[in-house]
Amino acid sequence: MTSCKKERYLLEGGRLEFSADTLYFDTVFTTIGSVTKRLKIFNANNSPIRINNIRIQNGSQSFFRLNVDGVPTNNISEIEIAANDSIYVFAAVTIDPNTETNPFVIDDKILIELNENSYSVALQAYGQNAYILRDSVLSTQTWTNELPYVIINSALVDSGQILTIQKGCRIYMHANSKLFIGGRLNCYGTKEDSIIFQGDRLDRNYFGQDFPGEWRGLHFLSSSAGSSLNHVIIKNGGASDAAVYVQPPWVPFPPGQYMLEMNKCQIANSLGWGILAFNTAVNLNNCLVHSCGKQNFAAIEGGTYNINFCTFATYSGGGITHINEPVMYFSRHRQVSQTAYVAADLNVNMNNSIVYGTIDNELILDNRFGANFAFNVSLQHCLIKRNDAIPAGVLSQNNILNQDPLFNNRQEWDYSLLASSPAKNAGTPLASIIDDINDILRSNTPTIGCHE
Repeated sequence: MTSCKKERYLLEGGRLEFSADTLYFDTVFTTIGSVTKRLKIFNANNSPIRINNIRIQNGSQSFFRLNVDGVPTNNISEIEIAANDSIYVFAAVTIDPNTETNPFVIDDKILIELNENSYSVALQAYGQNAYILRDSVLSTQTWTNELPYVIINSALVDSGQILTIQKGCRIYMHANSKLFIGGRLNCYGTKEDSIIFQGDRLDRNYFGQDFPGEWRGLHFLSSSAGSSLNHVIIKNGGASDAAVYVQPPWVPFPPGQYMLEMNKCQIANSLGWGILAFNTAVNLNNCLVHSCGKQNFAAIEGGTYNINFCTFATYSGGGITHINEPVMYFSRHRQVSQTAYVAADLNVNMNNSIVYGTIDNELILDNRFGANFAFNVSLQHCLIKRNDAIPAGVLSQNNILNQDPLFNNRQEWDYSLLASSPAKNAGTPLASIIDDINDILRSNTPTIGCHE
């Protein structure tokens, strides 16, 4: 009995401290709940306390909701905290739609009362109305830039249908969602009003940092011949495979026709591949593909690939580890078991492009197996990181090997080139391409890569 001591709660005064004075939620799409933010309340006293009340100022009318020390509630009383201890309060928000087209502000407060002292922590969110698509099958239609589009649980452009996306559109993809293209996807962005595909978690506070693998990607099915992307930015995808996945066409294409054409596009920060193509036909002009967990561009089981004035680069950092996977990989075969493979003709024509990173061989040309199939690879006026010799039979002319392209600021995703870059004025003119990714005219002695 003499060893026991009764705890005495602080009944007057007392001081609370908080881990933040505001819980801030960046853009939250209406009807879609936010991420959960955390507030820590510290008992800065040498005695235990009993907080009189914790509540949301607007009560049942609030868009915000709380969980106080494990209890879901917007109003709770008599919360005990031991001396010099703390509790957690979690907050989230779900905003009802309205008629606004621009983001709008939602405010509220968490009110805390300890004895005769009152405290408050601000709650603030930016709401954004949007077109919400859940498990949608899309017929022919046009998306405009009046409101963003949010895709939940994936969407499919149906076979024989065309989805046209106009300049300035923003498409936000929920976790593990893909946009499957069974028909045709035509995107008409501009330099000033690019079309952007990205994850929908804009309300997280990561100090502006982008994280790979927030969503899955664009998946072009075998029936999607003739899709065209212009001034499109695809970022933070590749959660399960590739930011852009292109299947083989149902029937072989005539020369000069493609499953997918991309002009002045960017693929950034893919957890998996940037572009993964299987025995298909892809045309890339003035494109930037960077910061990928696997290959920036992988062409497997043959196919036809035309690549002009593009930049492919990956370095470790920001959630991406670049140790074993080369930036670019071409192969005429695909292994289907330990002893079996399938193969097809491989035709690659790459001009005026940069393939660079930190491992010894960033371009892999795999001509094993499939001896009965063509391996036609042409590399001209490119800057390539590759210590191994270019394989026999590959047409390699006027290439720059193993020289740092001197990107301006890759940490900030600026892959333009310093004035001293060896890629400056080292390319050859192409009649079909007169400007660069930023619509800047190419010179008579153009610069290698997507930036003039």
